[in-house]
Amino acid sequence: MKSFFLVTIFFSLLCFSCGSSSSSSGSSYQDPHSKMSQEMHSELYQQEMLIILDGKWLIKQINDMPIDSLQFNGKQPFMIIDVTKEALSGNDGCNSFQGKVNVKTDKIIFGPTAGTLMACPHMDISGKIMKSFNEKELTYTLNDALILYEGDQQVMVLKREE
Repeated sequence: MKSFFLVTIFFSLLCFSCGSSSSSSGSSYQDPHSKMSQEMHSELYQQEMLIILDGKWLIKQINDMPIDSLQFNGKQPFMIIDVTKEALSGNDGCNSFQGKVNVKTDKIIFGPTAGTLMACPHMDISGKIMKSFNEKELTYTLNDALILYEGDQQVMVLKREE
């Protein structure tokens, strides 16, 4: 019975010493579970941010030019991003398009797109829309709008359809 008591105390002390924090000793030891938890948290945050990009986005500006549905007989140009399927579709105000898209933490990589070839008023604007993202790797910011950049040049502003 005495030996059982001593063994219990020994293991209790051992467990206590293993679980104690080393911050008071000034040691630079980092708990590997803590680091793994931080990495997992960061990865989950990135996945959540990417999922936020899913959906229909109205194209509101190309370079410095505002885009209005009145320019396209009431049709607002838009793009739909499907992060999971890595698919892109939309309408440039005249022609429908579809293609590949790959979203990274700070980049959106647009693959080649294919679309219809109808002639419409304001084809110059439709062409600028397609040129701004087709087969490009763009960085982005996401606040109340999704803003796409090529280098430091803002190329497109999109607002989520409500």
